Amino acid sequence: MMYFGIVEDRQDPLKVGRVRVRIHQWDTDEKALLATPDLPWSHVILPTTGAGLSGLGTQHGLVEGTTVCGYFLDEDMQNFVVTGVVAGIPSNGYKKTVTDEVLERSIEKGFNDPRGLTVDAYTDKPDGPNSAEHPLRTFGLTTALDTAPKKPESLEIKYDATGSTITNPTLTEDDLPYYPLYTNESDLSKYARGLADYTPRDVSEVGGIPSVANPVYPYNKVIETESGHVIEVDDTLDAERLAIEHRSGTFQEVHPDGSVVQRIVNDNYQIIAKNDKIYIAGDADLTVEKGNVTINVNTGNVDMKVLKGNVTSEITEGNLKADILKGTTDVLSEGKITITGNSTTEIISDTTITGTLTVSDATTLQSTLDVSGKQTNSSSITASGEVTGKGVKLSTHTHTIASGSSAGKTKKPD
Repeated sequence: MMYFGIVEDRQDPLKVGRVRVRIHQWDTDEKALLATPDLPWSHVILPTTGAGLSGLGTQHGLVEGTTVCGYFLDEDMQNFVVTGVVAGIPSNGYKKTVTDEVLERSIEKGFNDPRGLTVDAYTDKPDGPNSAEHPLRTFGLTTALDTAPKKPESLEIKYDATGSTITNPTLTEDDLPYYPLYTNESDLSKYARGLADYTPRDVSEVGGIPSVANPVYPYNKVIETESGHVIEVDDTLDAERLAIEHRSGTFQEVHPDGSVVQRIVNDNYQIIAKNDKIYIAGDADLTVEKGNVTINVNTGNVDMKVLKGNVTSEITEGNLKADILKGTTDVLSEGKITITGNSTTEIISDTTITGTLTVSDATTLQSTLDVSGKQTNSSSITASGEVTGKGVKLSTHTHTIASGSSAGKTKKPD
């Protein structure tokens, strides 16, 4: 015979996934007679998609307040086995306490989530150790809501390099029992029912695209956890998606056309222990809203090739720095390479130019400049050292005056 009941405890001391269940039509709801810690532990039958052995497979997702079904293994009806979960539309939460006006006392009730705000809430109550109702029992409920996972109350997602924040809810006695989280509505996830709000996944304000989610019941398979994580496998026609979202707002979503949108609300670290290759068939845009870009090549070369087109680099405010500790830097372009600065351009190394050099603004060299082609200067050349050419030093070079009263004499150039 199949029986139904309510899970009241899942803190199995053996950590094998057992739960305490109060059985309808068998167990009393008065905790003075049968408190939650006095309910026997029940095993949970898991699906054969997991091994259930040596850490392999998955665990059940039962919580306090879950309606389960199962059967008893013994004639004394003490050894209950959970075989399934029953989802429905919960009515207003079952009261944890009621007032007996005849006896003028409060009566603790079962068939609900029994957890208090803290463990101290169980003191001198049926669910606590050595209670008046159960003086010989030396143990009670061991955890409370202050250490339990909860969905965020709100998220603040910012794109200014300051990081995003999660605000967790602050619970009061009015929030008890904690489960169910809502009533008069289906227990199935809003994501599965097509009622979820996907606007928090809209990243269009920073150049991305909004979520194209449009799930239709019953085609979206959803795993939603207590703290707010969501995994979706959506088979809705023309809206097929894969999505995984962390409670912080970090998510990755695969759209129906295969496009991928990813948002990381705080820091990102990616470690590749060997090679990495990225092929981009279209445009590639990199926007750094606030901060620095540093490229370090500890050992090796940096090769940049532009077969067709231009290389444009604009720094409105800030610095561009590339440190290459070992190796060489090769820039190959079949198009024009333009370096434009609003101030002095400094080259602090030996420089060889094979071709024509045209200088139209002030340039400072702190090392050797070797030009094999024509050199044109529309501005002055300033050198802190000697300027030489074809064995001639500019500081000692003279030339002969060709005409005038001083014809035939020599002088240094002006």
